[in-house]
Amino acid sequence: MLAYVENYFDLRKSFVFYGAYHHNWKNQMIHVLFVPVIFTTALSFLARVPITGGVDLSHIVAAFYVISFIKMEPVAGALYLPVIAAMEYLGSKVLFDRVPTSIGIHVFGWAAQILGHRLAEGRQPAFTEDPLQAFHAAVFFVWLEVLFFLGYRPAEKAELEKLIRKRIANMNTVEATGKTPSAKGTPKAVRSSKSTGSVCITFKP
Repeated sequence: MLAYVENYFDLRKSFVFYGAYHHNWKNQMIHVLFVPVIFTTALSFLARVPITGGVDLSHIVAAFYVISFIKMEPVAGALYLPVIAAMEYLGSKVLFDRVPTSIGIHVFGWAAQILGHRLAEGRQPAFTEDPLQAFHAAVFFVWLEVLFFLGYRPAEKAELEKLIRKRIANMNTVEATGKTPSAKGTPKAVRSSKSTGSVCITFKP
């Protein structure tokens, strides 16, 4: 259990886990657009759960995400704070009384992502392997994708890309053979993945 929690807040393990399911540039773009939408509308639902005084569950969840992201990557996490604060405000204030609209947007966002996995990525969504980590990692993943595209820490981006490609190779081998790869190294993938592109968003025509 402790090891799982440590992995949950480890940038390399969390980002690589999520990145292996989101390596196709089209699927990345879909998630960059719709993960914030899903998160914001989810906060509007959580805002209906009071905790104490003027604090509700949306405040707790937003604070947890910010703190965990700062722990995982201090600079990127701190830069994300005002963005998450804006999403929390939109969810708890603007969308609070617009329940049908929030539900419709939320469902559409999920549908777009599932189609992205099926048509572009060629893999099941990450939440089929680890729902908790996937829902947490998604919100930070799209932010880091944008930062990497803008030139943030290219060395870190390159390191994460190597780890993602290694994990994809392992996943392909498991899917093709049903056997877990040896810990001695990354075996050659038996079949190629449909995923293409880099961990950084690449805007292509």
